[in-house]
Amino acid sequence: MAEEKKTGQDEFQFVQEKIKRPLLRQNRTLRKIGLTIVLAVLFGAVACVTFVLVYPLVQERFGEDPVREINIPKDEDPTEEVGETEKPEEPATPPVQEPEPPQEPIVITETVEMELEDYTRLMGKMRSASLEAMKSMVTVTAGSSDMDWFNETYESERNVSGLIVDDNGVEELILTTYSDISGADQLRVTFADSKTVEAALKKYDPVTDLAILSVNLGDLEESTLKQIRTVTWGNSRTLRPGEAVIALGSPVGIPGSLLFGNLTAVSYHASAVDGEYQLLLVDQLRSAHSNGVLINLKGEVVGWLQDTYLHSYNPEVLTAYGISDLKGVIEHLSNNQDIVYLGIRGADVTVEVQEELGLPEGVYITSVEMDSPAMTAGIQGGDVIVDISGQEVKSLSEMQELLLNFSEDQVITVKVMRQGKEGMKEIMCSVGLSALK
Repeated sequence: MAEEKKTGQDEFQFVQEKIKRPLLRQNRTLRKIGLTIVLAVLFGAVACVTFVLVYPLVQERFGEDPVREINIPKDEDPTEEVGETEKPEEPATPPVQEPEPPQEPIVITETVEMELEDYTRLMGKMRSASLEAMKSMVTVTAGSSDMDWFNETYESERNVSGLIVDDNGVEELILTTYSDISGADQLRVTFADSKTVEAALKKYDPVTDLAILSVNLGDLEESTLKQIRTVTWGNSRTLRPGEAVIALGSPVGIPGSLLFGNLTAVSYHASAVDGEYQLLLVDQLRSAHSNGVLINLKGEVVGWLQDTYLHSYNPEVLTAYGISDLKGVIEHLSNNQDIVYLGIRGADVTVEVQEELGLPEGVYITSVEMDSPAMTAGIQGGDVIVDISGQEVKSLSEMQELLLNFSEDQVITVKVMRQGKEGMKEIMCSVGLSALK
C-alpha cells in the first residue's frame, strides 16, 4: 500500500516542481531595448563630437550661415552741434598774394525763353529717375475669403505698394503697410517684371504701421532677379522746403502711379508712442488709399507715404514719414526682431523750459498708455526720464534709438525725476519690456 502511494507521488512529481522566472539579464526583449539605448547614446555622442570638430571647417570652407543680418546706415542730424575742430596753425609770415585783376561785369543782352522741348527733356529726366527707382517697388496683393449673408464664400483682394529692402541670403525682404495686409489669408508679391510669387508676413510694428514680408529667393527666377534692385536710401534730415520730390507706388490709390511735386514742410513732427516721427508734406492732394514712397531727384527714398499722422491744418495733402526716423525700425523688423514697448508719450525738455520751470534735461512724459509696461512700473505723467539702464537720455529721439537696443521680456531700469513738495526727486523704476501686438 505504501509502495502504491509512493508510486502515485512519483507519477505527479512534476506538478510539485517550482518554476523559476528568468533573470532580467536573460530577458531577450529587455536586452534588445538596453542595447538600443546604449547604441543611441553612443551614436549621439559621436554625432556631437563630429559636429563640433567638423562645423568650424565647413564654416571656414563654405562661409558663414546663409542668413545674414540686415544693416541700414543711420543718418546724423545736421542740426546737431559738432565738436570744435583744431584750427590750423597760421604761418609765421603770410604769403604775399597778387592782386586779382578786375573782372568785367556780365551783361545780359537778351532773354532766352524756355521752350516746350526744354520742359519735355526736363520731365523726361525726372521720369527716368522714377523708372529706375520703380525697380525696387512691388505690388503686394492681400487676399482673403469670407462668408456673406447667404453663407456663400466670396473672395476679396486689395493691393498695396511695397519696397524691396534687401535680401538676407535666403529671403527677399519687402516693406509694406501692415494695416492693408493684416488678416489676409494669402499674400502675393508682384515684381517689376510682372512676375508674382507667394509671400509671408515676417514682422510688423503697430506704432508706425510698417510690416516686413519675406519671399523665398528660390521662388524667384533669374530673369526677375536681374530686373529688380534693392532700395537706395536717402537722408530726410537734410531736406528743405521747396525741394522737388517724386511719389511712387500708389500715390493716387492706383498701383504703378506717380506724382511730381515739391516739399512744402519738413520740420513738423508727430508724437507717437515711445517717440516722434518727422513728417514731410507735399504740394499734392492725397487719396483715400495713397501709399508708396517719396524719392528725390537722385532716385533715393526719402519718405514713406502714410495717413496715420496728418497735419491738423493740412489733412488733405500728401504726407510721408521722413525715412531717417524709420531706418532703425525697418532694420529691426527685417532681422525678425520685435520692437519693444515702453508705453509713454513725451516731449523734449528744451532750454527755455529748463530755465522757466526748473526741469532737468530729458524727456518730459505727457501721458502714459493704459496697461503699458511704464504704467505697471509706476511711471507717471509729468515725470522726466533722464536715464535708461545707465545710458543718459537727453531727448525723445535718443530714447527712441536706445529702446531699439533692448528685447522683449528684458527688464530695464528707468530713472525719472518727479516733482514733489520739496522739489524734484529721483525715482528708479524697474520696467519689464514687452512687444506691442
